[in-house]
Parts: sequence; structure tokens; C-alpha cells
Amino acid sequence: MFHSTSAVALLLVIASAGTTLFQRGADSSPRQDLVGRQVDAQVVRVADGDTLEAIVRGESRPIRIRLEGVDAPELGEVFSREAQRFLQALVAKVSVRVTGRDLDNYGRLVARVAAGGLDASTALVRAGLACHAYARDAALAREESQARAVGVGFWAANAKKPICVERTAFSARSSSTSSPATRGRRSTKATPPVRESNGFRGNENSKLYHAPWCPNYNCRNCTRLFASEAEAKMAGFRPAADCLRK
Repeated sequence: MFHSTSAVALLLVIASAGTTLFQRGADSSPRQDLVGRQVDAQVVRVADGDTLEAIVRGESRPIRIRLEGVDAPELGEVFSREAQRFLQALVAKVSVRVTGRDLDNYGRLVARVAAGGLDASTALVRAGLACHAYARDAALAREESQARAVGVGFWAANAKKPICVERTAFSARSSSTSSPATRGRRSTKATPPVRESNGFRGNENSKLYHAPWCPNYNCRNCTRLFASEAEAKMAGFRPAADCLRK
């Protein structure tokens, strides 16, 4: 009886250790070495419509990847599950090509991910399951315009819209406030922030700024208004944690 009990206990310890190994999360250290590189990888988890984990060929631990150029519905929002399932179907059981572009605020690799020659960011926008983010990619902008015209995904006439629609529309308005003639020109004197009712709000006490979609946008001390994120950062403000992407 003693030996049997000991054996069971030993098996439980081994099983527990094995579970810990299998449940070990993705590598959280910033992978600056992958920025500007193309690598092949195997996707092991799709967290949502624009975030996944993949193991680079020749490595053993997965890294977190945020798809560049798109903003998919947050989990719990309308079309969030559709976007997640779409991305899962695209990258499942195939080797993907990852092109690292940058690191985000969480140290995740911002990258374009292609499966079978199809770019995931393009496919999501084309299907109406992600917004073209931040108006930086002309090809994605065209894909979104086409998706809206056809009425696919959340662009359907009677479909409820995820918050990324408002978020990216605001970003596009902000980026268009400067003209081509003045864009990039450095002013020789300081100018007061543009007072827009839908601008970014800064907390004078914490020096954090909030976007219109952030939970604490209307906080008591959020009295400083900015026309853009760039303006807020130039004034010494940092993005609030509740505004950062997952």
C-alpha cells in the first residue's frame, strides 16, 4: 500500500511538471533581432483576429506577433470570433512567412504574416473582419474601400460596427489635419494645442493621454486637449495603459 501510494504521488509530480512545461507561455522578451528580417514559423496559437503566437524555425519557444496594418475587433466585440476563426483557418497547419517590421508597446513583434502566399493583414481587411489601421498602407486602404463598397463582413449595411471603425476613422482625421505643404516642417515657435472636442485628452497630474475610445477619456484631470497622439507626445505625455492594445 505504501509503495502504491508513493508511486501515485510520483506520477502526479511528473504529470504536474509535464503540464508546466506544456503550459509555458510565449517568450516575452522583445525580439528586436527579428525586426527587418524574414523568417519561417509555425503558428501555435491565435489569440484574436490580429494577434498570434508562433515558433520561429529552429527555435523552441513561441513569440507573440501583432499583425501590422490592421486592427481587428477586440474579443467580446461583434465579429471578434469571426476574425479569430478566419485567421486561425488561414494559418493553421502551414508554415508562415513572418516579416518583422517593429516592436509595439508590449514588446510584441509587429509583422506581416503570409500563409500560402496570402498576406494575413490583406485577407482580414478584404473579408471585412479587420480595419485598415492608421492610414499608412495604400494597398490596405484600397482593400478596405472595396470591402466597404461590397458590404462584406462588418461593413454590411445592417451590421453592428466594432470599435476599430471609430478608432481608425479618428486616426485618419487626425493624420489629415496637416497639409502636404506643412507636413514634416518644424515650426520655429510653439503653438497651442488644437482644441477639438474629439481630440486626445491629457491628464495634467499623471501626464498620461487618452484617446476617445479609452475608458478614462473623461477623467477628472483630463483637461489638456491634443489634436493627435504626436502632439501629446511632444508635450511630454505618455499613452495611458488602458488605451494600449491587448
